[in-house]
Amino acid sequence: MTAFMTLTRTQTRVFLREPAVVAFGLIFPAVLLLVIGSVFPGATEVNAELGNKSLVQIYAPASAVMALLTLGIAMLPQALGLDRERGILRRLSVTPAHPRLLVAAHVIVQAVAVTIATVGAALVGRFAFDLPLPQAPGWFVIAFALSTAALLAVGVLIGALVPTAQAGVGTGMLLYFPMLFFAGIYLPLEIMPEGLRTISGWTPAGAAVNAIGDAWAGAAPTPTSLLVLVVTAAAAGGLATRLFRWE
Repeated sequence: MTAFMTLTRTQTRVFLREPAVVAFGLIFPAVLLLVIGSVFPGATEVNAELGNKSLVQIYAPASAVMALLTLGIAMLPQALGLDRERGILRRLSVTPAHPRLLVAAHVIVQAVAVTIATVGAALVGRFAFDLPLPQAPGWFVIAFALSTAALLAVGVLIGALVPTAQAGVGTGMLLYFPMLFFAGIYLPLEIMPEGLRTISGWTPAGAAVNAIGDAWAGAAPTPTSLLVLVVTAAAAGGLATRLFRWE
């Protein structure tokens, strides 16, 4: 436990020393919501074309998933690739601090950062635009936890295989931008063509937005959303465990 705490503290310091990671992972989701609510005309007004939601209501859960995608898919593979490139994982394999502890430390740091980013976005929505806090808090915690597990597991799976930090960046970005699309960042899910929206719901990013959005609005997430998140977390996590390269 001492080794794990030491690694976690070290990874926290490394995380905080990276301005781009802090800006895009921790701060940008709240800033995105603030800009959308302040710049777009009628962003706080309920719109029938948006499924009787406001633009701010739509982007609140999407901003939380954006934080998950940024930290889990864009940043985590790079960090694990850098550890492998520098030989840190190989050296840890012959010490009591097993490499799995380092991976766990990375995941804990990312999960805490995502939680902070989500709380920040929720507070911006509440105090800047009078957006209610999540109306089904129990379901919200479940949806957020499953979304975090699923998307971080995908990030760990990428990081399990890439040999270098640069490869981690490149591979992560190949998934990052399509996942942003299916999370409704470029185009709200509510105005996507029905076929695209259905496809989105079967992706981990789209399922995360749907589950978190449903809970935020006071409803239980759909079984489809929960199933996609559980299967993604189990499959990606299992493959990462089997395929992880320590060198």
